Amino acid sequence: MAASANRIARCAGCGRERPCYHAASERPLCNSCYRRENIKRWNIGPWTKPVAVCSRCATEGPAWFARTDHPLCGTCHNRDRTRADWRGVLAVCAECQRERLCWPRGGRPLCGRCVRRGKPRSLWTAPVAVCVVCHRERPCYFARTEHPKCSGCRHRDLHPPRFDGLRECIACGQPRKMRLRLGDDGECELCSRRRMRTHIDCALCGRSGRPSARDPDRCERCAGERVRQICVGCGAEDLNHTDRRCARCTLKGILDRLAADGDPAAINRLAPYLDALAGGPQPWTTLKWIARSRGYETVVELATGARAISHRALDDVDRGMTTSFLRAALVSHGVLERRGEQTARLDRAARAALPQLPPGEDRAQIRAFATWQLQHDLARRERRGQTTRASARSSVSYLRAAVKLALWAHERDLTLERLRQEDLDRWLSEGSAATVMIHPFLKWAHRGGLIAPLTAARPIVKQHARPLDDDTRLAYVRRLLTDDDLDLRDRVAGCLVLLYAQPVSRLLMLTTDHVTTSRDRVAIRLGNTPLELPEPLGALTATLVRERPGRATTATGGTAPQWLFQGMRVGTPLDETHFRRRLKRLAIAPLSARTAAQTNLAALLPPTIVADLIGVSPSAASNWYQLAGGEWNRYAAQTIGRHSRHAR
Repeated sequence: MAASANRIARCAGCGRERPCYHAASERPLCNSCYRRENIKRWNIGPWTKPVAVCSRCATEGPAWFARTDHPLCGTCHNRDRTRADWRGVLAVCAECQRERLCWPRGGRPLCGRCVRRGKPRSLWTAPVAVCVVCHRERPCYFARTEHPKCSGCRHRDLHPPRFDGLRECIACGQPRKMRLRLGDDGECELCSRRRMRTHIDCALCGRSGRPSARDPDRCERCAGERVRQICVGCGAEDLNHTDRRCARCTLKGILDRLAADGDPAAINRLAPYLDALAGGPQPWTTLKWIARSRGYETVVELATGARAISHRALDDVDRGMTTSFLRAALVSHGVLERRGEQTARLDRAARAALPQLPPGEDRAQIRAFATWQLQHDLARRERRGQTTRASARSSVSYLRAAVKLALWAHERDLTLERLRQEDLDRWLSEGSAATVMIHPFLKWAHRGGLIAPLTAARPIVKQHARPLDDDTRLAYVRRLLTDDDLDLRDRVAGCLVLLYAQPVSRLLMLTTDHVTTSRDRVAIRLGNTPLELPEPLGALTATLVRERPGRATTATGGTAPQWLFQGMRVGTPLDETHFRRRLKRLAIAPLSARTAAQTNLAALLPPTIVADLIGVSPSAASNWYQLAGGEWNRYAAQTIGRHSRHAR
């Protein structure tokens, strides 16, 4: 071998100024390049541990300290080393103050990131050149030679990937980048993560475990595969989330730290909700909600005592729908008392709209209209369960129309008391969409003697539409009953609209108590009498009762109503506007479908039976019968006459 490399020269291989062999020759080489060129000629074999007899267990084999008086085999050597020296222990890092796997460094625990951050970096930087592989101008090795290579291309040359480019996944069969290598096969990222979070009952051993990548019916142990990602907290075979802990242990740790740092009185009151968060069926979803949603910021404020636990305090939170979601969950678990949410929505709208008016008589009149007419009527209907999701929206529109009329009058030096019919007609002719909602205020104000008798056209409500023809309607029903790719809620709701003329607003108020399931029949109560559903609609409805897709999973349970068409917020059904949009995506116009279904039912059944089964009034059922051209209007009288003759 050549003499030692002790003179500084520019290496002919990498182009760097380093201690080189043959520094005075035309081709000086640094130690790395010299070894790379001569390693094959030297024929150096891989290093192996020398063989000796262990001084403790007397086992002969490869040993540490073989040339000393106390050789140790690998097992005994590992027993001498503490766990922190080679695997790390869970502790609070002295630098970043995070609870992670740490190693002792300088008498204090440091996590791997802080250990790497503290290592000195090389001051040498590669010169910039055009890489011969990727043809990009980047810092390159061998920059002063004819074949410069950037760090990425050089790393791929020295450590070629086992799979070149994309490879077919053994689970999904799609050509993708591999995340897990199993011999000559591989598993992609999506399939690997899905399998890590799946549990089966093994067909061989019968135990619950993670399925094998090659055989989904057997667990990893029975298939001879390595069991990866076991939680260090609870020992569960699950996809780890943070610091080698599963999602549930990570979630429990976050909530435990919140309880430890929070106000004791607030934590005691929030305990049912926090327990529901920790025990939710999908901890990964809850962790995403904690990381991304601003609703968790509100939870932290409530837990630390920065914000009072009350409805009024949540009304002051300006964080959009996340506050509504959190309020529904707190009510469901008994942290907050239940209140009329639609009445509260109207109250918030009144507090926002009334300050637009100057203080005076008109402002007092509109406040009285909002309090004693709109809120009183809405609260009464809400107590009786007679409201829909659009009830508060209509009341808010009535209030805003009255405010706009008063503002228009003040701009022209008028008051509501001095308003005349020609002034109202001028406002209506100029008007916006709010002008059609002014009739309730005019009626209430005239009844109280506050304004002169004024008339305005009532808003035109589209009650009927051109009905669907029977062939199209039945084709829609056939698709909903047979297409398994559609959402289960859309399938059941669409059939109830197309077959039983149910309004969307009434469907969303159905709960699981409206559905009765027995061994051979499924019935739903749409009116006074339960209606037996034919198959396969009955089976779909029973499945919807059991599964109820779309429900919130961050804090389930509690005393919330079990809505049949559950929305994402705890204790609330789907939004009516959103649900109408879902049906229209399936080419189902609810009004045309209801008109066709109602006409068909009126032609087949007596009005009294239609009214009892689908929940319409007897007068409405009779009107539909007349439109259908049937002769069932004498059905009730004939039935009463027959019963009277039999009674004699």
